[in-house]
Amino acid sequence: MDISDFRAVIAVTETGSITAAARLLCRVPSAITTRVQNLEHHLGVMLFIKTGRRFIPTTAGLALYENALKIVELVATAEQQAAKPQPGGRFRVGALDSMAATRLPGPLSALYRKHHDVAVELVTGISRMLYEAVVNHELDAAFIADAPANDRLERMAVFEEELVIIAPANSPPIRAAGDLENATLLVFRDGCSYRDRLTVWLQQAQVKPYRLAEMSSYHAILGGVSAGMGVGIVPRPILSTFPSENLITVHPFMEPGNPITTALVWRKGGMTANIRALIDILSSEAESVSDTQRSAES
Repeated sequence: MDISDFRAVIAVTETGSITAAARLLCRVPSAITTRVQNLEHHLGVMLFIKTGRRFIPTTAGLALYENALKIVELVATAEQQAAKPQPGGRFRVGALDSMAATRLPGPLSALYRKHHDVAVELVTGISRMLYEAVVNHELDAAFIADAPANDRLERMAVFEEELVIIAPANSPPIRAAGDLENATLLVFRDGCSYRDRLTVWLQQAQVKPYRLAEMSSYHAILGGVSAGMGVGIVPRPILSTFPSENLITVHPFMEPGNPITTALVWRKGGMTANIRALIDILSSEAESVSDTQRSAES
């Protein structure tokens, strides 16, 4: 199989038509038909079923299509690195929900201003999902807290986030894990690094919460806490996006690993011009913050 085979499978799957696929690839329909038939003979499986005028992919066809997307994307990246080292094209970036709302608007705006040809696709999710997406070539890079060690990934520490515990208004002070005995915890689903920090902290103190209530976003957690549902853990910057801070109380998270470091991670050997451009912007902003802090101290 060669790259043209993969492009033919993608085109037929996405258009559902030999004629449309041929038009998309600037080929004659007979060439696409022959290529698909040769692939089916080579693999020993049927890739498409013809229903009326449409070609519907089989289970084997869908599996080949998914892998073909990754292969064509890798080839495009390799070509870009070799022939066009300037930032541009599709740039798939992952980030935690809180970071997308607070930390990234500035750097991504700067990336657009400096490199007009870059098309950012920002995907939000929990740390485990983002980590797996980078490893599986579904994302080019991602901002992840507590990313596990992996020889296939490179990383650069970019942000430190102070985690705080939030509770309903008029709640008593929370100074230790024992103060959350029998509390309802509002958290993301399993795989969230901030949730892991909180639950490990409680387990080490042998404290058992009353229940874990899984929420879909940090604003859902903030809303639930303000309504008296329970307590949660959030990065401090997200509080600035909540309009009703008087409805919650903020308590320090007394865990040794707080603040938590967030790193930008990407596949080893996969440093593209887009990733390099983003790193340059992040480094420049970090230097600007350091200069401001030194000026304030002098």
